[in-house]
Amino acid sequence: MNKIFIEAQKKDTSECNFLKTILTKNFPDKTVEFVCMNGIGNLFNESILNQMQQAIEDGDSVIVLLDADTMAKGYGFAARKNEVEDKMSAKGVRFPLFLYPNNGDDGDIETLMEQLARKDIHQIWWDCFEDYEKCIGDAKDENGAPCYNLPNRKAKLHTYINSQQLKSKQRFKLGSGNWLFDNINYWDISRQEIQPLIEFLGTNLK
Repeated sequence: MNKIFIEAQKKDTSECNFLKTILTKNFPDKTVEFVCMNGIGNLFNESILNQMQQAIEDGDSVIVLLDADTMAKGYGFAARKNEVEDKMSAKGVRFPLFLYPNNGDDGDIETLMEQLARKDIHQIWWDCFEDYEKCIGDAKDENGAPCYNLPNRKAKLHTYINSQQLKSKQRFKLGSGNWLFDNINYWDISRQEIQPLIEFLGTNLK
């Protein structure tokens, strides 16, 4: 058994469904259970640490996947990695850690998802959305501060898949975080950008 600890609040999210798609395609023989931590701030909470310890005692593999985030958010790959490793040392725990998007650059899971989107097929959509972002990015309040939060990659990706001409059964899945990651018309999960995650999982899954 492999226990993968993720930032998501619940399993019906795009992150969880994305990972399920990657695992089904690349590691169909592996048994995985996701543990949703409801934010990176809970990673070293007693309840999470107890679950990790119990999993290790049971002979399970423990893996942690987190967003590296960006310097604009106060982190980035180097800062996030150092913080987690320092806390691992302080708490006396060790676990394999992967930081989205590629275990080396700043960003998050949405950064990786966007890299896998079929921009070659849907280029007009991405061009139009870029125009939209530029337009609202120019909106400032009376103090000169931005009126809107950009970039909002999660909202962008949800809009991208929700904008497609989908069958009713496909559209119904979107609400539970199933963004059809296995559909080659919208995503290409064989691209080079996914390889660091696949290699990490291949090394650490039992």
